[in-house]
Amino acid sequence: MASGSETISTPKMIVPYEWILENVEEQTTMTIASKMILFLGEKVFRVGLQNNTISPILFFMAIDLGKIGMKVEDVKYGIQGSGLGPATMMEMSSQNIGEEGSLQLFTIKLAEKVVGHCTFMFRICIEGTDSGYSYQLCDRLAKDQLWAAFKNQQYLPDVELIVKDQTFPAHKAILAARSRAFADEFEKVQPVKDVPHQIRIDGVEPSTVENILYFIYTGETMGTLADEKLLELANQYGLLSLSGLCRFALKEIEAAMQMANVMDILNNGIEVPNSSSKIMPEKDTEIFFDGTTPTFRCVFKGSENGKSKCLMQYQKEDIFYAYFIGSITQHTTNRHYIISKPVIHIACAKHRRFGLKVEDIYCGTKEILKWNMPGYNGNNQWLKMEAKKLKKNTELLLRFTVQLELDMTYGNGKINQFTFDIKTVSTIGNYYYEMMDDAWLMDFWTAATNQKLTDVEIFVGTVKVMEAHRIILSARSPVLNETLNKTSHTGKSVVTFGAEFDVEIVKIFLNFLYTGSLKTRTSGNQLSKLATKYQVETLKNICQVIYANPPDVEEITDYLLQL
Repeated sequence: MASGSETISTPKMIVPYEWILENVEEQTTMTIASKMILFLGEKVFRVGLQNNTISPILFFMAIDLGKIGMKVEDVKYGIQGSGLGPATMMEMSSQNIGEEGSLQLFTIKLAEKVVGHCTFMFRICIEGTDSGYSYQLCDRLAKDQLWAAFKNQQYLPDVELIVKDQTFPAHKAILAARSRAFADEFEKVQPVKDVPHQIRIDGVEPSTVENILYFIYTGETMGTLADEKLLELANQYGLLSLSGLCRFALKEIEAAMQMANVMDILNNGIEVPNSSSKIMPEKDTEIFFDGTTPTFRCVFKGSENGKSKCLMQYQKEDIFYAYFIGSITQHTTNRHYIISKPVIHIACAKHRRFGLKVEDIYCGTKEILKWNMPGYNGNNQWLKMEAKKLKKNTELLLRFTVQLELDMTYGNGKINQFTFDIKTVSTIGNYYYEMMDDAWLMDFWTAATNQKLTDVEIFVGTVKVMEAHRIILSARSPVLNETLNKTSHTGKSVVTFGAEFDVEIVKIFLNFLYTGSLKTRTSGNQLSKLATKYQVETLKNICQVIYANPPDVEEITDYLLQL
């Protein structure tokens, strides 16, 4: 998502963790660590503190996170105060300790030894281990419905995968859309009426084949990716991102060497006598993440005091704006301007029209510090911005501010850059961001537009719009399923939408059935009627939010003109 060449925004999977320390003794030098922390069913994280008076170090570890297709991009920490979140968070330093991804270590030196009670707050930014596996917006029901169609052998499965003594009935249209190798296999053999095509897969366990089928049907992983046979199947069937995920997960951990590197980094070359260790807390802890809290990382580049600029677009509409302002003096010789302790502003407009509620915003200042303090090489400091609700239309417009404690220069070619982490809450049921195969979003739709194994003709009135797949239409809409069940299973079935619907709106509706994602909000009332008529629940939820009570455009523009 971006607006213009000077703003970049990316959805990020950022998960929080709270580590509470109690009754830490002043006289004792020790290493304090949590137990292994559970995340998505796997124990993969650990936090700790090398607590001494000479050089206390806070650390965060990710251990073998690649087996679920992920790695840590960055970690921020702060100390919890009286507010809802730390006023300041610092980005921890990533340490190079060997084979990439198998064991990751992030550290930061503390100013003083921790004594008594302390609560550390972490925000862990996670990314996929393959460039084709990322954080995407999608209808959760789309994946669940397609997988249920496979598991329950619904909607006329027409191919059988035979693995040892187990048979997996599946759908040619799904397999061919996701795999060129499957498509080629189906083209070689002419179908026989009422006899499913059979493919025998040798040398693997049924569970491995089920894992790859789950990836094909849902775009997500199931079970461990550290599986040589799964990698072989991914290569055989041309599933590029799954292949990349497996290769990363299969990297061996050089445990002894890496742990030695960890200890060297934590000890920082200092011998600490009489050091002991302690687990705190002694209970198991877990990081919960349900996909409803996406964070948008936005990069803002500005060169003019007081001039607002779009920070982020969402479905082609501007929803976040940023600007900075402060007292200005002109440098006497270099012809640039100095802003004394500028205030950074973010205005949030129309975000609720997309089911997004802004929870908090942090402003990263490292680029500003590097630009205005030559030689600065410290950790990135993130400042929590303060919410300023407007007196009118507080549900629609929201402003966040933070004041910098340094002067900033601009003009004469100088560009100031800020990074913002905007944490939101999605209020639309079943419609949120998840880590998934990027190709899944378009593979089925591409197969439909290319008429690959299509078995349904779509009409609007008397106009043929496109061809589609029974499995997709039936799985996604109970009404379309009932319609198709009444038609003959020989030849191509016909689905006709009423002539009162625009052809382009019907295409948008069908695209949502296939991709689980709505690319535009310009389709209005007709799309809502289609979602209701054909019982597409998530699309109904989306339409209820984005088409309800359109914003007062004049009021919004009047406000934005004042920024």
